Amino acid sequence: MATPGVASGEGCSEPPGRFECALVDPIRNVTLKIAVPPEAGRDLTLGDVLSFSRSADLETPAAAEPGDPGPDLERRRFADGLFLLTDEGALGELIPGLRFRIGGRACDLDHRLDGERAAGPVRIEIDRAHTGYTRNWPAYLSRRWKLRADAYSRFVESLVEAACAREAGSVLRLDAPDRVRRFLAAVAGRIYAAPYETYSRYLEPGAPFKSCDQTLDRILEGDGGNCAEKAMALYFIAHAYGIQAEMVLGGEEAAGKFPSRALRSILDQRTFDSEATRDAQRYWQHYAILCRPSGNAEDDVFCDVAGSNIPFLFLGAEEASTYLDPDRRAPIRVVITLEPIRLYYHRLARRQDLPLDLYYAMENFIASIDVIHTVDNELGLLHTGDYWVGAVAYRGRRELGRIVGEYERFVCRAGLDPRADVCFARKLVSARHPLLERFLGAYPCGAGRIIAADGRIRQRINSANPGTQMYYVIINLQKMPAHHRQERIPAKATRS
Repeated sequence: MATPGVASGEGCSEPPGRFECALVDPIRNVTLKIAVPPEAGRDLTLGDVLSFSRSADLETPAAAEPGDPGPDLERRRFADGLFLLTDEGALGELIPGLRFRIGGRACDLDHRLDGERAAGPVRIEIDRAHTGYTRNWPAYLSRRWKLRADAYSRFVESLVEAACAREAGSVLRLDAPDRVRRFLAAVAGRIYAAPYETYSRYLEPGAPFKSCDQTLDRILEGDGGNCAEKAMALYFIAHAYGIQAEMVLGGEEAAGKFPSRALRSILDQRTFDSEATRDAQRYWQHYAILCRPSGNAEDDVFCDVAGSNIPFLFLGAEEASTYLDPDRRAPIRVVITLEPIRLYYHRLARRQDLPLDLYYAMENFIASIDVIHTVDNELGLLHTGDYWVGAVAYRGRRELGRIVGEYERFVCRAGLDPRADVCFARKLVSARHPLLERFLGAYPCGAGRIIAADGRIRQRINSANPGTQMYYVIINLQKMPAHHRQERIPAKATRS
């Protein structure tokens, strides 16, 4: 994915003394081009280029058309992944442990770039393997909001105006718990209504796992995210409006004591895919959020905005205690596409490092997290509540036949007809299968977004699993009992 650089005029011959660097972040699958001007001098080091990047962050952003985030948006987003943030949101020192490679060789900050210029843009690859969880979350959230504050504020205020009509102005003052709750209900309801999907990770400009502001960008465009991304979008908005909030984690059959030490160890050692830690990892499969309209715990609001077939939870403190009180915690009975499970929630008032660091890890440390979620963890590309659209990767006809057989047996166990209620398609085009026809007719926008992402979906799957091919799979969920359709939840929402 190429993102806008500091200077314009790409493709033109470069004036003497000017050259380009390309900062490449392989985990995020993003490249940032930096055009170093002649006045920076010729005898430059890697450290000089990074300092130039930090200095450019202080420049006034280029003017943008209405609704356009402007050419500097991705550059500024990229920069706060290189530098620590001060409490004021300014870029500070380089993140400790960050390493760089040029031409496959490790380079320190004193490495001179003179010898690299002749071959075109200097490709500088970022290695985060030796960094820790360094994000200053309050500063980060404030900085990211400021990048598109006008667009975000207009969107939020429009939701409140639609929900509260003449009282919108007083609700937006947020000067009483009831007004804060009404504000949160409008915003949370809209996030819940956004599609439960992973397809937008493959659309331009692309992000294997979306940051909270990238998710909000997608919601503004009519897309959505998975449970973690959508919950963090609400957390992002709450922070911008001065509302205290904390993340809540949960998972399938996660009824016991929350395994804080084990999960902290997984984060620190980055053993996300270890079979030995699977039992602990089910406790962070799912994200929800607890908002605090006031200092009084009786005013708390518990929200689950994941969407798909998960009920919209917007519960007061007394109702929420049914799910959050460790002494009498009850599950929500939900269904993963077709199989019923019990989902338990865990409040982590003193351990917010766990959900926030897990989110950071999915953004920065876990390679091919988009493919892991879409394919390996079977979140699929889109879950509408009555259809599930996924992608399967395979090598050869024999493996494809085995996968098809597994899906057919899966729908049979739910009492569905494998000939009618599941279909495979190389492309999402009409006249392939009656079920596909019905999905395309019912959700033309969602189907269109998947079709637009098709090339990158295939490229990312093949990059993660070289030599594989891809088929789409659609499952009909309309024949499930109504009470199941209303209480369904993806069980692997953040499993890595």
